[in-house]
Amino acid sequence: MSNPINPALASMQDIQTPAEIGVWPLAYGYWLSLVIIIIVTALLIVWIKKRRQISAAKRVALKELAAIDQNSPQFAVEVSSLLKRAAMSYTCREHVAQLSGDDWYQWLNAQVDKPQDELGKLLALRFQKAQLNQDEKMALKQHAQNWLKAALPLASAKANAISNTTSEAKQC
Repeated sequence: MSNPINPALASMQDIQTPAEIGVWPLAYGYWLSLVIIIIVTALLIVWIKKRRQISAAKRVALKELAAIDQNSPQFAVEVSSLLKRAAMSYTCREHVAQLSGDDWYQWLNAQVDKPQDELGKLLALRFQKAQLNQDEKMALKQHAQNWLKAALPLASAKANAISNTTSEAKQC
């Protein structure tokens, strides 16, 4: 038995699938995501560079502190001058260079959340006739290192860096 071909079906053609959807052009959502990723990456790079630039003096000061010879008779004077140079890297010279004695120790304590009175006491011993002993030198070095890590960059320098949109230094 042969199936008779229906004349109505004879005019129909096979089902054809539509053409495959290509990758290009990308949809708007992909372009928007790509632009957001590029902007966030660029901002992150700029932020990291600025942060490294701001903390450069801190890193140098910590390296110099580690390099100071503890057997030097001028150890306490060298540590004090290092702290002063590091502070002057973040603020105006006129604000820090003139400080000495109790004013200097109070200024150092004002820059950290947790005051380090021991640092001021050890720095005051630099004017004594007798040199610091090894334990005092170790304590002074440790307190100076803690101060550098906690205080730098100074709060005023952080505020200036945030408000300063150009790379030029603000006038004191």
